[in-house]
Amino acid sequence: NIVEFNHVHHIGVRADGDGPILSDMGGVYTLGIQPGTSIRFNLFHDIAGFRYGGWGIYFDEGSTHIEAENNIVIRTTHGGFHQHYGRENTVRNNIFALGRDTQIQRTRLEQHISFTFERNIVYWQEGNLLTGNISDFNFVFDHNLYWHRCGAETRFINLPWEEWRARGMDRNSLNADPLFIAPERNDFRLKPSSPAFKLGFQPIDLRRVGPRKTDKSFKEARPQFARVKA
Repeated sequence: NIVEFNHVHHIGVRADGDGPILSDMGGVYTLGIQPGTSIRFNLFHDIAGFRYGGWGIYFDEGSTHIEAENNIVIRTTHGGFHQHYGRENTVRNNIFALGRDTQIQRTRLEQHISFTFERNIVYWQEGNLLTGNISDFNFVFDHNLYWHRCGAETRFINLPWEEWRARGMDRNSLNADPLFIAPERNDFRLKPSSPAFKLGFQPIDLRRVGPRKTDKSFKEARPQFARVKA
């Protein structure tokens, strides 16, 4: 399956804004063994769960051999990315921004590599960076850029940055301001001097994202985030 160029937003609330009213959902939801499946070049924002489960990219129930690349996830209640359990998934070159309760969640301990999380930008101002179960360290984190916009310490559940790295995680990653053009206006393009480029991050072009009526409109250049509203 290829899931690409979708604009998914305001999930879990009523049309009048009342809510959240639902639980256990995501901007995109997967389950099962899916070699070759790619979730790419999508814009997910304002995903709201009631008791739990307002996630952006949600790998549930044995999701295996799936790639999530070049997506932007903004303003989720429970996290930009969550894997319940699965095997050897790849989460690469995405932007996860401004989750409420957490940014990344890994729920179940597993005897194999759950996922590889690399060349992503994680940008937040409240909640936790990482939640869930990590004591087995059967996952890979590297070449990521982390930044708490209010200057709070970067901690992975109960582990400070240096101890997390001593466990083999994020040895080539950075804590630094990604230098978005205007995140307060939902413009998450990067300035040329962004440290993300030193980590191999590639700009995410979302000009083809969203509804389109004709082939001509499909090819037209559009403002990257002008249509994203809180």
